[in-house]
Amino acid sequence: MNYLLNTWKSATQHSVIIASKALHLLAYLLLFFTLPSQADGSFYGHATVTTDHRAYGISLTQTDPAVQVLAGYDVGNGFYLGTFISTFNFIDDASPFEAGENLETDVYLGYRHLFNEEVYLSVTLYQYLIQGSNAADISLDFTELMFDLYTPYGQFSFSHTLNDILGDLSQDKAYRVEYNKSQPLWDSGISLDMQLGWWDTEEALGDAYTYFNLGLSYPIGPVTACITYNGTDNAGQDLFGHIADPTFFAKATWTF
Repeated sequence: MNYLLNTWKSATQHSVIIASKALHLLAYLLLFFTLPSQADGSFYGHATVTTDHRAYGISLTQTDPAVQVLAGYDVGNGFYLGTFISTFNFIDDASPFEAGENLETDVYLGYRHLFNEEVYLSVTLYQYLIQGSNAADISLDFTELMFDLYTPYGQFSFSHTLNDILGDLSQDKAYRVEYNKSQPLWDSGISLDMQLGWWDTEEALGDAYTYFNLGLSYPIGPVTACITYNGTDNAGQDLFGHIADPTFFAKATWTF
């Protein structure tokens, strides 16, 4: 992992820590106060077992398997909030920058606006919280504001971090553009899942990179099985090493 071996910031920004804790508290307070009063509200979520926890073309578990749970609440008036939990091991255990990280616990809060039955826009604030990192006085936490436009032609996304991406392992903010599309294949029940994204991390990490995802998914009762080819271009591989190499991984998701 060339980037992680050569880049290091020694001091955690106190304002980032305060913002992280404040957002975490805000999400749970909103959940507490809205549940009793919103008759139209509903819970949603899913549990996943995957052979590799990958995001933005990069393995976040050193290519090891992961167990994940997402749970949220749709208030019923456009607002929603929730949390995502996953096993996590971004930094190689042999690295001198090993932070002891072992769990990702994210919280999010957002608003969805419907233009019509087929087009809607969501604005979501994410706080990524990595547990275990404090053991080595390294914080990997950061906050991201994301805009997602859903259309019959696919999902168009733009996001911008509100502080240094990857916390103490970077030097600046970053923004990202992404396209997602799931296309049913005839009447087979199989869907072709496509993703293409570009992350402008040049100021933060030293270079920008492109990532991609191409997979097939198929529902089996309440479980959706998926096999996917995922990775980055050469710039991403230079930044993150072997965890950005293109590879296949599989996952099974139960929606509840």
